[in-house]
Amino acid sequence: MLSIPHSCLGVEVGFCVDCTKLKDYFLPAKRNFDCIYFNFPHYGRKAGVTKNRELLMKFFCSCADVLTEKGEVHVALCKGQGGTPADQPMREWHNSWQVVALAAGAGFILSDVHPFNLEDVHGYKCTGYRSQDKSFSVEGALNHIFTRGLPFPHPRPVICQTELEGKRLSFQVPEIFVDKINRRFLDTNSDHPVRTINEKLIAQLSQTFPLQRVDHSLSLLHQGCLSAVPQSNAFWIIPNTEENPNSDPIGKGTARGFLFPGVNFCRDIDQDDRMKAQEGDQLSEHYLRSSLLVHVQDVIRRLNFLPGTLHVLSGPVFRKCLISPRTLPVFHETLFMCAVDKGTEGRCIQMLMDNIKYTLSSLLPSLSCFTLNSTVEEPKSSETVELNDSVRPDPQLDKTQYFICVKTDTSDSKASVSCIGAISAAPCGPINRELGIVCASVNLDLVAMQICGISDWRMLWTVDERFLNQFIGGELGPFKSFSLYPPSYVHDVSFWVPECEQFDEVAFHTIARCVSQETVVSIQLLDSFQHPQTGQISLCYRLTFQSCDKALTRQQVAEMQLQFRKEIQQCLHITLR
Repeated sequence: MLSIPHSCLGVEVGFCVDCTKLKDYFLPAKRNFDCIYFNFPHYGRKAGVTKNRELLMKFFCSCADVLTEKGEVHVALCKGQGGTPADQPMREWHNSWQVVALAAGAGFILSDVHPFNLEDVHGYKCTGYRSQDKSFSVEGALNHIFTRGLPFPHPRPVICQTELEGKRLSFQVPEIFVDKINRRFLDTNSDHPVRTINEKLIAQLSQTFPLQRVDHSLSLLHQGCLSAVPQSNAFWIIPNTEENPNSDPIGKGTARGFLFPGVNFCRDIDQDDRMKAQEGDQLSEHYLRSSLLVHVQDVIRRLNFLPGTLHVLSGPVFRKCLISPRTLPVFHETLFMCAVDKGTEGRCIQMLMDNIKYTLSSLLPSLSCFTLNSTVEEPKSSETVELNDSVRPDPQLDKTQYFICVKTDTSDSKASVSCIGAISAAPCGPINRELGIVCASVNLDLVAMQICGISDWRMLWTVDERFLNQFIGGELGPFKSFSLYPPSYVHDVSFWVPECEQFDEVAFHTIARCVSQETVVSIQLLDSFQHPQTGQISLCYRLTFQSCDKALTRQQVAEMQLQFRKEIQQCLHITLR
C-alpha cells in the first residue's frame, strides 16, 4: 500500500494494473519507464513456489515491453526467496523462487542486490499477508536490481584477407573467433586494460633499454612444419592463394600499426567463399599464430637488429585449449626481444625481470611474490599453481625457457600462484652467430585479470559497455561485475570412443566452446568404462553452462546441448549412448 504525499501531486496513479500485461495499460508513447518496482510479489493466499515463479516470469516478460534500454527493474523479496548467495541463509535451489533464472528468460541480468530498507520508500507499508490486511516481516529482505543483458549474437562467417611471403591469402575465420579477431584493444584510442598494462610495461622498460616498436606487417597466419607444432593445439587453416598480388594489398594503409596490417576483416562470406576456404587436396601447413615467438626470425631478418636494443611486438594469439576460467583460447601477448652478446643472456634476463616486476608491483598491491622458475615445481599444500597453455614452451625456438610467476595474497588460506609469461634465451641463428636472443613474453590478459580482479577471462572480451566504462582514461581499479550470480545449467553426455582411435579431448572442448558461444565454463569427466568383451571405451562428461555477461536461459542451453551432441558425433566420430 502506498500513500501519495502532497509533494507528488500531479503524478499519474494507475489502479488494477496487471503486472503481467504492462504494455496493455500504457500507450506506446508512454512505454519508456526508467524504473519499474515490484515490492514483495506474491501470487496470493498460500500459493507455493511454482505459482510465484510463474508470476515473476510473466512480470519480467511484461517489463521487457515497457522498459527503456538502460532501465532497471527492482524486485524486493522476503528473506531466502530469491535463491541467490546474497540470501543468508540461502535456501535450496528447488525451494526458492529462482529469481535470476526467471529474469534471464526475459533478457535481464541481476546487476545489484542490497538489503531492502523500508524507510527508503516514504509512505510504503507492507501489507497483504496471505491476502489479508496484515503486515508481514521484511527482516532480511533483499532488493534485486535487474538490467537488460545483451542478446547472444548470430555472427555470419567472415573471410580474412592478408599477405604472407609475397602471396595474398584469404581464409575463413574460425567461428569461435569471429567476434574477437578484430577488436583493436591495443590501439592508441583504446581504454581497454590490456592496452593500459602494455603501455606501462613498455614505458618502464624504455627507461632501461633503447626501445623500438615493431611496425612491420606481421600476419596472423603462420606457415610451419606440421611436425614442429602440436597439431591438437593449433587452429589449422586452409587458405585460398592468389599467386600474384597487386602492389596495393587489401587494407594496407588503413590498418593501425602492426596489429592487423594488410588484413581486411570487413567482408562477410557467401556460400561460394565458404566452400573455397574449406577445399584443399592436402593438409594445410598454415595456422593462426599461437605465439608472437613465431615472428622472431622474421623480425631479425627484416630489421637492423642492433645488440642492446629492445624490440617490442604486441598482438592477439590463438590456441586450442581445455576449458577453464583462466585458460584463454585467444589473448593479447606482448613480446620483448633483445639481441645480446653470447654469454650475457643472464644479465639481460635479470634486467627484464626487474623491470617487469617493478611495473606489476606498482599496479598490484597484493603482489607478495614474483619469481622466475626454470620449471614449475610440485605445488606445496598451501599453494595453488596455475600453469596455462598460454605460457607453455613454444616449439618454434630451440631455447632455454623460464616461467614468470606471480603470487598474490588472498582472503582465504590458500595463496594463488599464476604464470603470466615466460623468458627465453636462444641463439640468434645464421644471421649473426656471435649474438644471442632474449625474449620476454607476457600474457596481458592474465595480468589484467590479476590486477583488476577479473575472475573470468571471457569478461575481457564482452561488448557490454559497462565493462569498458570502468576503465575510462586508463584507470585500473577493481572490476565490479554487472552480472551477479548468473544461473548455471548442467547437462551430461555419454558416448563410445571409436575403436583404435585416441580421443581428442582438446577438440571436444573446442567444439563445446564454439557451439555454446563460450557459455560452457566447465567440462568434467564423470565416468570411464571399458567393455569387457569388445574392449571399447565409453566416456561420460558433465558440461556446466553459464554466461558471465548475458542472460542465459534453460531453453537456450537445451538447444546448445542438442547441437553439441550432433557436432561431436560428426567431428569426433563417437557413438552417442
